[in-house]
This record gives sequence, C-alpha cells and structure tokens, in this order.
Amino acid sequence: MVYHGSTRLRGYSEEIYFALEIGERPTLRQARSRISAMKLMPEEQNELAELDECVMDHILNFEDVQAYLLEDFDSRPLTHWWWHLGKLRAGTYPAHLLPPHLRAIYRPAAQAVA
Repeated sequence: MVYHGSTRLRGYSEEIYFALEIGERPTLRQARSRISAMKLMPEEQNELAELDECVMDHILNFEDVQAYLLEDFDSRPLTHWWWHLGKLRAGTYPAHLLPPHLRAIYRPAAQAVA
C-alpha cells in the first residue's frame, strides 16, 4: 500500500490503518501527541481531521477494541482527547472539549440512551 498523505502524519496514519484493529503497536497516543505540538499546513490539518475521525469511529463503533486503548490517563489534559478514549467510548468525555469535527460524531452518554 502506498501512502499518499503528509510525511509528518505517516506514523499516526500507520497506527490507525495498520495497527488499530489488531492492537499490535500501542503507540497511537504518543504519535498523536507529537502531532499536537506541530504547526500543520492546511492540507495536513484536513488529513489529521480525517485520521482523528477514524480513531473516533473505531472507539465508538467497533466491538473488539483493544483494552489498552480504553485505559484513560488522568494525568494528561482532557483537551488531549486521545488520552481519554475510555471516556469517549463510555460517553462521559466532555463534548465541548472536542474539536468540532469530532464533536459532530461523538455521542455523550445522555444522547446515546435517548
């Protein structure tokens, strides 16, 4: 498979497309943290939004999510949503802290049961 996206987002992309479902490389959070510190070009921002949506979709909609992905790291800021995937899956993450593109697909617990 040939990767056509940003070189700077390659590691995060690989974590999502090749390792997320099988759980072989638990470095998704570290890769996303490195990206959060970067100044991204507009096309990279768009690509990152799509990659983030893939993570959110997996966490919210797949039955067999690797247990380590659902471990929350309370020592990390809530604004870094990728460290709080368990809260996202449970619907207890504060939706207002998500970027707009993820807020649009997130289902807080109150909405999920409605």
